[in-house]
Amino acid sequence: MTNKELRKALLKKLGVTPQALSQRVQKLKENHPITTTDATYIIAQREGIILDRYLDKDTIGHVRGLLQQISPAIQARVSTSRKTRKEREVSKTIVFPKEFKVTDPILPQKKILEAKEMTTVYPLLYIMENSLRELIDRIMTSRHGKDWWDSEAPTGLRETVADRMLDEKKHSWHQRRGDRPLDYLDLDQLKALMRKIEKEVVPDIIPSIEWFTQLVDEVYKSRCVVCHMNPLDKDNIQAVKLRLRQWQKQIRAKQNLILDKSLQS
Repeated sequence: MTNKELRKALLKKLGVTPQALSQRVQKLKENHPITTTDATYIIAQREGIILDRYLDKDTIGHVRGLLQQISPAIQARVSTSRKTRKEREVSKTIVFPKEFKVTDPILPQKKILEAKEMTTVYPLLYIMENSLRELIDRIMTSRHGKDWWDSEAPTGLRETVADRMLDEKKHSWHQRRGDRPLDYLDLDQLKALMRKIEKEVVPDIIPSIEWFTQLVDEVYKSRCVVCHMNPLDKDNIQAVKLRLRQWQKQIRAKQNLILDKSLQS
């Protein structure tokens, strides 16, 4: 239920009727999967209402998290409207829905808050790692066909993947790790694969293998922390964001070439 005192303050700030505020709330809800209460709090935050006077810390954190998700989405829609249909199909923006709620009977509050903060980091790592794999698969498929792994991947990596697939068959109760051999490599193993296929990607797609290796090494350290269920500090979170931006800037500049190559198969 929406805090009555906050809503009253918001109506006074806006100088509008309750009906007018409801219309504004509804418009925000039409564009984003949020509740009436969340929409009201987001509008209040945008209008300069001091949320601390009305809401508890967890609710305030929730509202600010939603704002971080919604603001880039609004900008993305404005930018996309100026693009061609082909460009719109290529450029995809992910907007995460309202966060789920979870608690634990024995964990200290600190760990619960860390989990909440890491929900904003994991998607970045997920997107980047899968983007690296997608680039490799597109380029190699376009050059060598869909079975490129068997002929072009280093012997050591092929053996590693074969072992992991064999072990996976013993545990058929669990889902598969992936649909492609490439999905069975760890992030840091992509470096060895890229060194093997260097002539396919340097310098047309990436500037150098050294650049790629440094990028992966830095991201991998942060990935290990998160995947072992520990929090990253603010500096390392910013570093992950920076590396993702650098990667996406690089492949965005080569996007047409990457897409053209992927369509040759």
